[in-house]
Amino acid sequence: MKKKSVPGASKKRSLRQYQGLVLMALVALAMNLRSPLTAIPPVVAAMQQDLGLSSSVFGLLTSMPVLCFGLLTPLASALIVRTGIQNSIYLTLLGAAIGLLLRPYSGVTGLLGGTLLIGAALAVGNIVSLMVIARDFRHSLSGVTGLYTSALNIGTMLTSSLTAPLATIAGWRFALASWLWLPLLSIILWWYTEHRRSRLSALESESEHLQSAVASPDSRSRNTVVWLLSLAFFLHLFIYYSLTAWMPTYLIHAETMSATQAGMVASVFQVFALAGAFGIPALTRYFPVNWHLITMGVCWLIAVIWMIVAPGQWLAWTFIGGIAQGGCFVVIFMLIMHNSSDLDDNRRISTIVQGLGIVWPLRVLSLSATCMTSPDTGASPSECWYCSPPSLPFPG
Repeated sequence: MKKKSVPGASKKRSLRQYQGLVLMALVALAMNLRSPLTAIPPVVAAMQQDLGLSSSVFGLLTSMPVLCFGLLTPLASALIVRTGIQNSIYLTLLGAAIGLLLRPYSGVTGLLGGTLLIGAALAVGNIVSLMVIARDFRHSLSGVTGLYTSALNIGTMLTSSLTAPLATIAGWRFALASWLWLPLLSIILWWYTEHRRSRLSALESESEHLQSAVASPDSRSRNTVVWLLSLAFFLHLFIYYSLTAWMPTYLIHAETMSATQAGMVASVFQVFALAGAFGIPALTRYFPVNWHLITMGVCWLIAVIWMIVAPGQWLAWTFIGGIAQGGCFVVIFMLIMHNSSDLDDNRRISTIVQGLGIVWPLRVLSLSATCMTSPDTGASPSECWYCSPPSLPFPG
């Protein structure tokens, strides 16, 4: 006697296959959301020698994309409402691809214009990526958020470690443009994922609305949580992007490393972020998530002070800082999704939390320029202390 097929089982199997595709596409998208920023610092010296640009311009190159994250986040949110999740993903990846080509091959104007375009594109991707997690992985938020954060760091690890060697072989222009394959691969994956999605008629009702696994708090307490998350994200970005922007040059001056060696240390810093990205979701089973924010703040403080006092002991402070880097992203992203009632609410909270990272780049603009280009002082330890105090008041 033949067994009858069960439509429900077939639907679940199709949904799992689709979620597997989405997970692959999400990882590819995440690898594009930070990697264009960390490709610049390893080749700063070569760029300055070729283009003869001032210190302020180089500071602008490192600060402009993250400044876009704050200034353009409200516009990015409105764009997502108007175009939808899938089209917003395409706009993110196309903008990144065009910007990657403009930066090295279009002179000073193209360098700045391409950087601005990349920043605007990534501002959209920062919001829409969390909406994808909330839409398609509401029952496994912790694990998928950890994987997403790990992919962010894998992308930065690739560009920070391989851009300098590529520049040595083929020049800095080719080295910067060579990362074009990342957004192109992502576009192909998302196109195929959308093609599969259109064939699953039952999928829309399954994932159109976010059904949080935890009870939503009342509006007053949630507003407090949102503002605390905004403060935590502001402080986290200040420290993370400051270190990312000038760590290679600081090590070149402080430890007389070569550009390739300094780039490898920066990539180790990104690799160690995987420990925080995967470790925090596991620890949330045993400790309240809020406490992890305090722990991450302490780790940031220890890492920055250790780097200033003993830069040669880079294996120790990159490990501690890497945990803070990956773990803090995971905790904040998890709390955004846990405090969202639906996808539109997720978008609004993400816009507030990520948009309020606007203030810190104004200081880092001058800090990055000084640290990366000063031939006499390099990255002065006294200036590096600007990164240390913000790690103290992480909210819990």
